[in-house]
Amino acid sequence: MEHKAAGLAVIMPAYNAGHYIEKAVRSILEQSYRDLRLIVVDDGSTDDTAQILRRIQQQDSRLRHISVPNGGPALARNRGLDAVEPGTEYVMFADADDELLPDAVEYAMAGAQGADMVFFGFTIVSPSGACRPYCEPEQLLDREGLGAAFGRLYKSNLFNQVWGKLFKAELIGSAHRFPDYRWGEDRLFIFHCLEQCRSVKILPECKYRYIMHPGESLISRFCLDKPRVCLEADTTVQRLCASLGSSPETDADCRYMFAKSIFSCMTTLFSPSCKMSPGEKAAYVRRIINEPQVRLRCRNVFGGAVPNLLCAVVRSRQVWLNMAVFRLLVLAGRISPALFTRLKHRK
Repeated sequence: MEHKAAGLAVIMPAYNAGHYIEKAVRSILEQSYRDLRLIVVDDGSTDDTAQILRRIQQQDSRLRHISVPNGGPALARNRGLDAVEPGTEYVMFADADDELLPDAVEYAMAGAQGADMVFFGFTIVSPSGACRPYCEPEQLLDREGLGAAFGRLYKSNLFNQVWGKLFKAELIGSAHRFPDYRWGEDRLFIFHCLEQCRSVKILPECKYRYIMHPGESLISRFCLDKPRVCLEADTTVQRLCASLGSSPETDADCRYMFAKSIFSCMTTLFSPSCKMSPGEKAAYVRRIINEPQVRLRCRNVFGGAVPNLLCAVVRSRQVWLNMAVFRLLVLAGRISPALFTRLKHRK
């Protein structure tokens, strides 16, 4: 009997995910949509991740378990992409500690309308159990429509993570792979795919649950290469928006998103994961605020007085002022997390 590729390949990188991975894997294998293949790439785990995957694989042959030396989630996802069978229609990504609602795949596949990329809503679940939904109204966008909607979708945080989406397998092909970064590789992959895609479908319901755990998240953790990735992402966005014929208002939205990423580079300096000395932190800030692209783009952004005031602080090129203001911002976030989140996620 001739082998037929599944309609969907789901790729999941996993590293020391033994506490969470069974729930994540079963949330995919127990989907109402059955024509799928789950590719889990074990990124050099040293816990019981591999044993759990082997046990589940014996129960459901749709799970493929691949083991690789530890290299980070970007390289693990790339290995998963290499394993997608020819003839697969769509590719989806999921994290090893998150979960999909039972009808998520069926909902996305049924609503795709043949689009090259499909984005559906997601919910961020905090360690306290509080839920914050992120979604946009249903729409089918050609390239002109994407150009008009780009700024709004970017501000809605739909471009920042690779999960909660379908990608046409032929769109990814062998050309699109994740750059080897430990932060921001998701959005770069998405932007590169958007440069080539002909249509995007937005679905409004929140079907993916991003589960936050106690302790530092990737968002709050210090990453030395983060400024470089921010610059690369903004350069890619500018090129993409030019090809889409986006408006000056969209550029203001994109400058806002770039400025937020630069603010994040500053605030994570004061996280426990940053082991720099005060002098090293000052040198790090100096490099950021003297970057011509930062001085050019951090101005006249969307969002009102607060982000524009912070942009003015960055453009002041005063190291001491930047360190004082962004340290204060971190303290304010610890005192009033809800207010900090509202300011951070303005649309």
